[in-house]
Amino acid sequence: MTAPTSGQDGDGTSTRGAVLRRQLADLAGSIAWTEEWVADTLDRLAQTRPRDAEKLRLRAAQSRAYAQEERRRADKWGDPRPSRPLQ
Repeated sequence: MTAPTSGQDGDGTSTRGAVLRRQLADLAGSIAWTEEWVADTLDRLAQTRPRDAEKLRLRAAQSRAYAQEERRRADKWGDPRPSRPLQ
């Protein structure tokens, strides 16, 4: 019987856990990026649609708040902060 290597306990759960945490961080970072993109798009729409501007800006603010929440999740799981959505 050999000793566990590379941070694994006997069945490799530590390594799997690290991989899953990294994937969660990547996903949260991607969601944050997407929500920021949505917010920017809504802000641009608000400039061209004065009748809907208030609602669009409100939704943009909600998207930015959600992006911030997802960045906190990314920080918790590994702080990847992708520069674009996952492929």
